[in-house]
Amino acid sequence: MQILKRIEEISDPRMIGKVQHNLSAIIFVSLCGVLSGCEDWNDIRDYCKVKKDWLSQYVCLKNGIPSSDTFRRVFTLLDPDNIENLLRTHAAEIVGAQNPSDQIAIDGKALRGSKTLNSKCLHSVSAWCHENGLIIGEEQVESKSNEITAIPLLLESLNLKNNTVTIDAAGCQKSIVAQIIKQKGDYVLGLKRNHPKLYAAVENHILSEGESDANRLYDAFDESHGRSVRRRYFGYDVSNLDNIQEWSAAKTVVAVETISSKDNDPNRSSSAEWRYFLSSHKSSDKRLPAYIRNHWSIENKLHWVLDVHMKEDNDQKSERKSVRSFALLKRIALNIVRTKDTTPKRSVRRKLKHSGWDNNYLLKMLS
Repeated sequence: MQILKRIEEISDPRMIGKVQHNLSAIIFVSLCGVLSGCEDWNDIRDYCKVKKDWLSQYVCLKNGIPSSDTFRRVFTLLDPDNIENLLRTHAAEIVGAQNPSDQIAIDGKALRGSKTLNSKCLHSVSAWCHENGLIIGEEQVESKSNEITAIPLLLESLNLKNNTVTIDAAGCQKSIVAQIIKQKGDYVLGLKRNHPKLYAAVENHILSEGESDANRLYDAFDESHGRSVRRRYFGYDVSNLDNIQEWSAAKTVVAVETISSKDNDPNRSSSAEWRYFLSSHKSSDKRLPAYIRNHWSIENKLHWVLDVHMKEDNDQKSERKSVRSFALLKRIALNIVRTKDTTPKRSVRRKLKHSGWDNNYLLKMLS
């Protein structure tokens, strides 16, 4: 299987001559364990005991099953970048075999269980391929404030050509838009008051232009979750605004009005909110509303699934490297179950349980 070949390419950081268990075996059985719903090193140890005969068909376990402490020590020594590279290469192989991507969403997530008395919880910045539902890359940061420095590193490692990168307001930086354009991509970025001059200029421009059929991109109602929501999208050409040239290839601001009211509210009171997005696409591009709406799939299809179905927030490993590596194994597992089992209405949790129960199903996931 291809993923095992990739695992075998990872170099072992341990001292030669003192190794009882192959590194590739430890990583492979750990991945199988995570694919089967394991949440910590003790789970993986117990899983390997039960599945030893099956696992021995693919990796060497002649010295028995590693202890939970051995798993912990190995992943404490192993550079997490090796697992992150495995995530990237595996995702690239999947994307290459499927339809090409069009939108890459970038967003950060806290690993809350990694917080200790002496350190804050780790954060990660993920690149999410919307079309394929895959994590295609990730960078670790020590705190949320470091996301601005991590985003360029993550973008540099990705192929952005013909892709539209979407990021919330944290990524609305001149250096970031310049990098996206240099890598032949496009962008749609949240614009807030952290850039007061640009924000004020945009507000004044939108007030002077007004709303009309000519600049309306989308207008529709959505009635779900006990409320009625109307969303209106308007595209404005801002290529002639003062100092807009400081923002590489900026052409458009999309103004989004969200009007909502609760169904169970006897007074049917409604609220309206305006949000703005800066983009390199033309103001008439009808794809802009979809890019904005689709960006939030990284929250409900990635972050929410990791926390609810894979219990990431409950992971309280204290050692930073092992925390990071285990989190990356979960992301590889999520990519696998998402692409290998497309059964409608089968949750990620059910797929993980199925992998633990059925060896043939697990083999299908890994093949």
